[in-house]
Amino acid sequence: MLNRLFIVSFLLFVLASCKSMKSKNKFYSDLNEIRKKGKLTVLFENSSLSYFEYRGKKMGFEYEILDSFSRFIGLPLEIKVVSDSKEFDSYLNNGEGDIIAANLAVSLSQKESFNFSVPYYFTHQVLIQRESEEPVRDPLDLSNKTVYVRQNSAFSRRLHCLQEEIGEHIRVKSKKNDPITEDLIEMVANNQIDYTVSHENLARISKELHDNLNIKTSLSFKQKIAFGLRHSSPQLKKKLDEFITKYSSSSHFVDLKKRYFDYLKEIPNDLILIKRGQISPYDAIFKKEAAKYGWDWRFIAAVAFKESRFNPNARGFGGAFGLMQFMPNTGSKYGVGPGSSPEIQIAAGMKLINNMFNSWSSIPDKEQRMKFTLASYNAGKGHIDDAQRLASEYGLNPKMWDENVAVMVQKLAQPEFYRSPLVKCGAYRGHATSYAKSVFDKYKQWSGN
Repeated sequence: MLNRLFIVSFLLFVLASCKSMKSKNKFYSDLNEIRKKGKLTVLFENSSLSYFEYRGKKMGFEYEILDSFSRFIGLPLEIKVVSDSKEFDSYLNNGEGDIIAANLAVSLSQKESFNFSVPYYFTHQVLIQRESEEPVRDPLDLSNKTVYVRQNSAFSRRLHCLQEEIGEHIRVKSKKNDPITEDLIEMVANNQIDYTVSHENLARISKELHDNLNIKTSLSFKQKIAFGLRHSSPQLKKKLDEFITKYSSSSHFVDLKKRYFDYLKEIPNDLILIKRGQISPYDAIFKKEAAKYGWDWRFIAAVAFKESRFNPNARGFGGAFGLMQFMPNTGSKYGVGPGSSPEIQIAAGMKLINNMFNSWSSIPDKEQRMKFTLASYNAGKGHIDDAQRLASEYGLNPKMWDENVAVMVQKLAQPEFYRSPLVKCGAYRGHATSYAKSVFDKYKQWSGN
């Protein structure tokens, strides 16, 4: 009798334990369960096409699509940035995320791990190389060349197929820590490697940051770019497919593509006429607004020159607009929009610059503080805060811009730095360091100092 009671008790304990473990491991697989969770979790790559932060705004081509989708289904969007590409599959299938957004090219091999949404974009692969007198113009010219790409990526698969097609060996390699494609493009631009491969849409963005790049050599036919979903999420896939089908033919999507890929085509080529002895046609407005805050007007004029060449109708990356290149969300806070007059644009720009300067009150040297301000205006304060924390960590002076925090801003393009727990805003691949120097030098030139 005692043995029977013991066995029954033991079996009940095992069943309770299994039930407890099942409860702990439960995740919200499909849309109805995700609604109970109360949020849509997206696994993003930290890149220009997936998700990043710029001038204090959450951005990214895929982020903006899925932000619209989350509002379409009435759920808040939770962002989870994944540093290691090998973790996307496991995070998705164990319920840590509901959708993968990593500029995924649809492939048969990956369909075993997860489903793809209908494509939201079509693009092709291009070779990234530096401009030279003898660039690689044809895939045949890649014979015995070394090309660095991400491990197990669409680019790696394409290069291995290309070898078979041309009947020549291509040395396909990857870097330690598996840096993302944008990091590899940076390495090409900085002479660290000679070649990588990218989708053409990302290549165009990178070309605007690095004018020494050549992105003209195509390596593939057009490919479908889509989002990844669990096989156990048919409801979510159906809803996302429905949304993408409608959204991709909307004016909002046309505008989104312009803001990320075709914004330079939207910049009017107006001729700005400047009278002799003037810096700009707006000198009087610069002087009036700068005087309100006790600034030298030539400082804000130098910012406007760098941002727009004094063009009040200029359009920039991600929807930046006007003389001072306000981002839409920041512009609304300062009462300025794309159609605002030069007076309103300059007044808002001067107020923003003054607020940023005040936010760096911990920097004792005025000139250094002005450079922190310029860098923040260009990159957003969050990235400069990250660089300041890294400067402290690596024995540099966190209150000195030149040769200290400026150095760490440049390091934010490298995975070993932007993946640090000290970094809150992720990778930064812009040019805040050269921007601050260029604007400050122009200001000193115009002020005669």
